[in-house]
Amino acid sequence: MALAVSGGLAAQSAEPPAIRPAEPALNPPGLRSDQLGVWLTTVDSPVLRDPTAAAQARRFLQREGFSRAAIPLQTGGLLTWPALARNNPLGLALDPGLPATDHSAELLQGLRDDGLRTVGWFEFGLMAPAQAPWLKGRDDLLLRRRDGSELWLEGGRIKRVWLNPGAEAVQEGLVALVVDACTRLPVDLIQFDDHLGHPADFGYDPLTLAQWRRTEAGSTNPDPGTGDPAWRSWRAGRVTALLRRIRTAMVSHCPAVRLSIAPNPQAFSYRTYLADWLGWVQAGLVDEVVVQLYRESPAALARELAQPSLWMASQRVPVRIGLLAGLKGQVRPLARLEQDMAQVRARGLPAVDLFFYESAREQRLKHRLGAAMGNTPADGATLTP
Repeated sequence: MALAVSGGLAAQSAEPPAIRPAEPALNPPGLRSDQLGVWLTTVDSPVLRDPTAAAQARRFLQREGFSRAAIPLQTGGLLTWPALARNNPLGLALDPGLPATDHSAELLQGLRDDGLRTVGWFEFGLMAPAQAPWLKGRDDLLLRRRDGSELWLEGGRIKRVWLNPGAEAVQEGLVALVVDACTRLPVDLIQFDDHLGHPADFGYDPLTLAQWRRTEAGSTNPDPGTGDPAWRSWRAGRVTALLRRIRTAMVSHCPAVRLSIAPNPQAFSYRTYLADWLGWVQAGLVDEVVVQLYRESPAALARELAQPSLWMASQRVPVRIGLLAGLKGQVRPLARLEQDMAQVRARGLPAVDLFFYESAREQRLKHRLGAAMGNTPADGATLTP
């Protein structure tokens, strides 16, 4: 999850020229979405480590009126399900902290049995731990900055590297994992976020530069600056090409499974991660968008909800809003979260996803979260998608 928790992000980012202004009602009739979702994690949560915690999570989500849940399938450079060897050419290992190899599959099936829609979340996308064993001796798969460096610090301290979306081995490896997950796990959706893109200052590795210099723009500008518009657009196009390949594979192998993207607002995603999600929507490459709006003030949230990109996307696919319930030791006040949910609903958006489960549980929300979204099942009621 690419967190951008800020009260002033809207002021920092210039939205592309609007085709038409935002309107109060966003999701059009006929694009009905389930209302309340949540992300489960392997960090700061025992749900994917402990069957008892998983059972407790299922009871909580059903009781509180949640209608969908996302669990990480690819995170921390590991997998949370045992992909077939032929579908894992990159060699990602199974998370050794899982209580059993089939724990994720059982959790997903249990959530389905409870009436929830299930989302398989490829959290890391192109990002990987700097010391991932499967990357040893494979520097040719990595992106670099202009100074030749490969390391990127997540949160200013965790060492990461970025896979090259233009490398055939990267494309084949990620596509194969998606196909394995969507054909062998009980998922209704496969989801990526901004990590399907990569930081905008990366792309100066030999492979990327060689590919760029074979283009018309690259032949006249072989050493582009980081902010060069044509260079930025071309690299964003490589990310789009990877997504298109994933989409094509899913249509072929698991046509009933939807493809979801959970990015930050359009201007931030494009500027920071080269992720042109509005373009993906307009090209028919994704089936829904869950825009992460983790804001510190109601005014900042209101500015983001008024962005034209939300309205434009909503004319083609369901649009959901991701809200922050809290992080470890930083649970947001319930009144503020309910205020955020009321703002979202006032804009005509029917669906919210919360990050993350442990924060929602810690707040002991009981029926109040479901009521905020107009969803109030009785205790033990089975929800429908």
